Amino acid sequence: MTSARFRRLNSHGRNHVTPALRGREDTSTEESYQTGQTSHSDNTKRVITVLGMDSISDDTQLTSDGAAPDHTSGEPIVQSLEKRQRQGTSPKPYLLLLGVVALGILAIGQILIVSSLNDTQDQIESLDEQVTGLGGSLYDLTQTVDTIAEDAEAAAADSAAAEATPAPSVQTGYLPRFSTDSADQAVGMQLAAIEGAEAYSDAALVIDPADGTKRVWMVWAHWCPHCQQELPELNAWWPAAKDGFPGAELVTVTSSIDASRGNPLEPYLEESQFAFPVIVDTDTEIAAQVGVNAFPFWIVTDGDGTVLFRTAGALPIDQVEQMFRQLLEFEA
Repeated sequence: MTSARFRRLNSHGRNHVTPALRGREDTSTEESYQTGQTSHSDNTKRVITVLGMDSISDDTQLTSDGAAPDHTSGEPIVQSLEKRQRQGTSPKPYLLLLGVVALGILAIGQILIVSSLNDTQDQIESLDEQVTGLGGSLYDLTQTVDTIAEDAEAAAADSAAAEATPAPSVQTGYLPRFSTDSADQAVGMQLAAIEGAEAYSDAALVIDPADGTKRVWMVWAHWCPHCQQELPELNAWWPAAKDGFPGAELVTVTSSIDASRGNPLEPYLEESQFAFPVIVDTDTEIAAQVGVNAFPFWIVTDGDGTVLFRTAGALPIDQVEQMFRQLLEFEA
């Protein structure tokens, strides 16, 4: 391009130059052209060497854009190199697939880890609830044990107090008042003689509990509804049953007489015609002597007058019969 420009400049001043100068100019122009060609060829070789195309021969002719033709594809070498570079840097399909699979595996792993963490959290919460419930149960058990211990201590204290407390003082021959709150203190004591008028004969009776006869005593009141219910049943049972209890006797005592409370005593006795002895306790002395606390009241004594059993309340006939049988079987 430089030689061409000089040629254009020289074309304007060609007539003003002597022939000797023109000949020298032509020679210089030819040398410059050859030098330019040599320089251009050297630069092309250096480019090809850098690009790794050392196998291209020196006599390979370049195309108009400065590239040697590709003998295999017919494309210029520069374009072929650019194409190869694009093919070398483009991602491979199997690498993309491996990347997607790896991401999927990582995602699944994350999901499994999160799920496992959630399950572990649930298990921890469940275990915490169980531990809390166990703690509550342990607390309840401790409270129960403490309560039992307190009750035991109280019972021991009561027992010690009962042992230290002397039996209530009673008149000689009298039994302590009956109570269901503790063991009957009258059991084992001796019942004193019972004295009073017999209701039907009006004869004075003195019965010694220690005369060898085993007895069941019943104390009742004419105004007591439970007594009014039990006495007729007892009266119907005893005449036929008494022969089956040899050495034993049924004795009744009517006490707490009060005409204002209904069912007056004398008409009731006349109407009932009891088949067992009825001793009239006009001043409740006998009731106090045996420790009555309610009506009807029962006392069982052995042949020597020892009190074996006491109770208050109406008893069915079968229980009364059982009481007689146990009395006969009892041996001091």
